[in-house]
Amino acid sequence: MYSRAIFPILGMVGMVSVPVQAYETAEQPTAVASIPNPCRFQEIDVEKWGGADFQNPPEVMSQNGVLEMDLRVEYGTATIAGCPVNLRQYNPIKGGPIVGPTLRLKPGDTMKIRLVNTLDDITEPGSDMHDQPGIFNVTNLHTHGLHVSPSGISDNVLLKVMPQSEQDYVIEVPENHPPGTYWYHAHVHGSTAIQVSSGMAGALIIDGGLDNVPAIAAADEKIFVLQQIAYGTTGDLESYDAFGPDEWSNSKRHVTINGAIMPVIKMRPGEVQRWRLVHGGVRETIQFSLEGHELSEIATDGIATGRMDIWGVGQPLDLNPGYRSDVLVKAKPLLPGQTEAVYYVLDNTVEAERSLQFVLPTARTLLGATRAAPEILKPERILAKVIVSGDPKVMPLPTSAELAPYLPFEPITDDELDGEPQLVSFSIERMNCSEWPAKPCTPCSDGTGLCATRFMVNNRPFSKEFTRKLKLGTASEWTLETAKTSFAPVHPFHIHVNPFEMQRTGPDGKPQTVWKDTVLVVQGQPLKVRSRYEDYTGKFVLHCHILDHEDEGMMELVEVVEK
Repeated sequence: MYSRAIFPILGMVGMVSVPVQAYETAEQPTAVASIPNPCRFQEIDVEKWGGADFQNPPEVMSQNGVLEMDLRVEYGTATIAGCPVNLRQYNPIKGGPIVGPTLRLKPGDTMKIRLVNTLDDITEPGSDMHDQPGIFNVTNLHTHGLHVSPSGISDNVLLKVMPQSEQDYVIEVPENHPPGTYWYHAHVHGSTAIQVSSGMAGALIIDGGLDNVPAIAAADEKIFVLQQIAYGTTGDLESYDAFGPDEWSNSKRHVTINGAIMPVIKMRPGEVQRWRLVHGGVRETIQFSLEGHELSEIATDGIATGRMDIWGVGQPLDLNPGYRSDVLVKAKPLLPGQTEAVYYVLDNTVEAERSLQFVLPTARTLLGATRAAPEILKPERILAKVIVSGDPKVMPLPTSAELAPYLPFEPITDDELDGEPQLVSFSIERMNCSEWPAKPCTPCSDGTGLCATRFMVNNRPFSKEFTRKLKLGTASEWTLETAKTSFAPVHPFHIHVNPFEMQRTGPDGKPQTVWKDTVLVVQGQPLKVRSRYEDYTGKFVLHCHILDHEDEGMMELVEVVEK
């Protein structure tokens, strides 16, 4: 049983005067005293506001090789921890949950999605050069992790769907596409963080592959869309003031799973479940674990590993924005005399330097940090509750030998590296960009004129006038780094269309190869990854998946061209 304190609600801080009719009851029809604003920044009592049965998001499936639907962008109302919220959502259901529907299809299928933007046409800040946030009601659609065309009306993040308009998307999934766990979200540069942190994201599942392994096919499937919904003290999200080094932690908002706080998962002793984990958040590392249980990982970022990687008790999975992980969980047996056992899914503590909220002390004021100094640890949080009860259910886990045939890609060998080496260096620094985008920016310090804090890739904020070129049918090695001079030391790198091969430290402490499309890049620890450019030409982007960093310029245009 979880015996630690469950984050009690703070005292009567953040008091506001609220029109009494909004909160009056039959017993108190004439109350006149001000009462606490339910949306104020406060610690959330998960036992009070959580506890609903775990629910997978609503689902839309392909039929006869086609997934056809309208995806509407509109304001929807729901309640989070007692706060009535009004947020931009996909196909909102009154009262929630705040999560997009799961899209489920097969390799070779086609998605025909009409994206309908019902939002109002309002004047907002922004720049056509896209080096600052704004245009919050302009949207589009990105299928994160899919190896599909980035051009035309496919997965084209350069499209803009203006308010009170619509756009047809036709996204053809190749027949040899790796089955797995992917996701979709809004991706107009300048509005991405606002829209995703409002809940405009959902899982995208391509069936097949590992689903055919008997032990996996028999397991109940749970889809976790983990979100950081950054609603303000009025229950909405209309300003970039919601983002910044300390804003998520200062708000004391809670990570939701499919729109719910601490949902309850029910398992029988010995039962195996498949959990598809999607970090659909914006700005925080999640160290995912289940008390007293191992997590048997079978896929990273949707791509089968071809083995079982067993993360033991006390070895949390590292999830950063954009990451996915498929894990198998086998419930522990009950002890003699027990009728049920309760365990908690946790977001474990993490050193401040690996938290996406961390900013170097020397740069905190420049980036608008509101606390005097960073905390040593990001504190532990409860994500979900698991109740194990009932008769035992004998279910095996698969073996690595059963999983091996489902690894979809051959390694990229040294001999295959016929493309030019690539460098991605993320940085947030004071720079003068007087010759940008023709030339990189140059360091400065006075903070006047063109000297300002910039969010950059290779010393360039994003511009449509600068493009990295890659050649179709080649492969190359990339060096990913956070610059030594950057104010923030960690950034999740994400690239569209083509995944990359990399080495990580496995649960046994030894190096192992995985394929991913998103990876955390830590200052002083450059990464080497390899990628092939196959099947598709066209323009797409790479960027930091701290989405407000991307909106502020930490993104670069990439184009695959004919050899």
